[in-house]
Amino acid sequence: MSSKKIQAHQALRKRCPDTKPDSSRDQLGHLLRLFDQGKAMPAWSGYHVKSDGRAYFRPYVPKDLRPIIGPQPMVNLGMKASKEAERLALIHYIAFESMLSKRREELAAEAARPRPIPLGEMSEESRQSFAVQLAQGFNRTQHAALKGLRPREELLSLHESLSQIAGDVLSATGTEGLAWLTEAFLLAAEIPFDKTERAFRSLVFEFASALDSDFLKPSTRRLHGREAVPPPPLPRSDTAPLGAEPSRGLSVGQLIAVYTQGKERNPNGYTRKIVRCLTLFREVVGKDLPIAQLRQLHVTDFLRTICRLPSDWANRFDEGESIVGLLAAEADEVMSPTTYKDNYRAPLKAFLRDSRRDYGDVGFPALIVDGIEYTGDREAGEDKQRALRPDELKRLFESPDFALIANDPSADAAYWLPVIALFSGARPREICQLNPQTDWGFSEGIPFLLFSQATPAGKGVRKTVKTGEERRIPMHSELLRLGLPDYLGSLKQAGADRLFPTAAIKKGNPYEALGGAFTDLLKQVGLYDNAAPPGRKVLGMYIMRKTFITFAAHQRVISYEMTGHSTETTTIQRRHYITEHEPLGEPPRILRRLQHLRRWSHEQVTEVLPGSARARRAHGAGAPSRLPVAVGSH
Repeated sequence: MSSKKIQAHQALRKRCPDTKPDSSRDQLGHLLRLFDQGKAMPAWSGYHVKSDGRAYFRPYVPKDLRPIIGPQPMVNLGMKASKEAERLALIHYIAFESMLSKRREELAAEAARPRPIPLGEMSEESRQSFAVQLAQGFNRTQHAALKGLRPREELLSLHESLSQIAGDVLSATGTEGLAWLTEAFLLAAEIPFDKTERAFRSLVFEFASALDSDFLKPSTRRLHGREAVPPPPLPRSDTAPLGAEPSRGLSVGQLIAVYTQGKERNPNGYTRKIVRCLTLFREVVGKDLPIAQLRQLHVTDFLRTICRLPSDWANRFDEGESIVGLLAAEADEVMSPTTYKDNYRAPLKAFLRDSRRDYGDVGFPALIVDGIEYTGDREAGEDKQRALRPDELKRLFESPDFALIANDPSADAAYWLPVIALFSGARPREICQLNPQTDWGFSEGIPFLLFSQATPAGKGVRKTVKTGEERRIPMHSELLRLGLPDYLGSLKQAGADRLFPTAAIKKGNPYEALGGAFTDLLKQVGLYDNAAPPGRKVLGMYIMRKTFITFAAHQRVISYEMTGHSTETTTIQRRHYITEHEPLGEPPRILRRLQHLRRWSHEQVTEVLPGSARARRAHGAGAPSRLPVAVGSH
């Protein structure tokens, strides 16, 4: 173990209270008393037993504190797993949680501390006030030295030095001496500045003027023995720090405008949610409310109120309806718990946190959203969909309705979108925003699709990849058989910059107008199911993504790299995407890592999906008798 880790280990041990049996129970807290009495306890963490039976305490550092205090080493409790070891781990837990609580208090106090604004943003009055405070500081220093009977040479030396450099500035002889001194004071006051900006030159002049009036004149009288004029008193401790700008009465509407403009300069897939949430917050709270008057009651009432809004409030608001009117009318369907949590509470939490950090010194209060739960009448996950079963896929793709699509050369989007989604697991919008000029190609002879925000977007398209990370996936053999490379090649040759050039684009989203067509297809073939319990519904295109991930899991294929999930584990997929149990009739096939596309047998590919006029017409409108979804390698 390195010396650094040993020191960290020892530091953690020192934070823990005395663990001897006769320790004061009051000191250890209520949790320990409950444990000793064998009563039900609130959840706590940290007790860990290794495979050899040794007991440890494993400190859990919350995500928000990890960058500050870093990871903490496990503590060897010096005994095997037992009730005594668990009790000792609980003692460590109490001490560790106390340390975390104290650190948070320190951070909150630090965050609440007023901070100077940059010199370039200070008003002329603020710069003058700063200069006067500096000059009066020299005045107080000299007066204290005089009262302490310091030698005259010391007092005279300071007077002559400051008289020289201030006089050089006021007589336009030079600024070097006082500019250096000004820079030193700005650094000491932690005021950001740029020596080349006009504000710095202005401050140097104001400093020279203040030295002349607030230091040199009273100093001259003192040194000539005329009168020991006392200096002005120190500024009160409850006033703003040097350079701090007084509140300009910034309103909620103004702050939201600044915040959203900053987000829109570097947009991502989350930007639209932030703008929508804060637009609603501004309308409900009031755009003219000064930020210093914003209260926790405003935040709590807002989050509880919006649970009564109709789920389509944004579109109706854009069409001119007022928020007051939308709230007054009884909604047929309100927003879902997931929408509330992800689209409103989470963005508002980030806004309140960032605003407290950046505007706390001009009155923005500390506000929270944690614990303000959803109050609408919908259930969490009620719209969650499931994967389609093989017989349902056969029913969909063998249907006369899909046969019409397959043989209609003008129905490229209706044909290719569900097929690509089924055999790639990609998100529908990611598929629709593919640019045939840049977002596909060949690597070692294997054709691939490229999902990236960095490549050029089609005209009118706002590209978004949920994780922000580029990924390149090989085309499934069925996509090759059905002629996807040929389709992409023809689009590229024609100069098209979108996968479906004739499809409408709504607010930068090339998928939004296409989703309804697939839902209509599900209704036509009898698969649409909005009455099923949460997690079992069949509503739209996302069932293809869930189907791909579910069947990939049944084939022991780890698909997160292909589907664009942000974690290297399958936790998200198991929780939200793998919706069907693996069939018991087939023994699992263990596949090697995905390197090249696995070629299916002839029996598996002869009648999987209908072909196209380019590759479709050659194959007719057939469909599989069983679904081969395994994606793997040779």
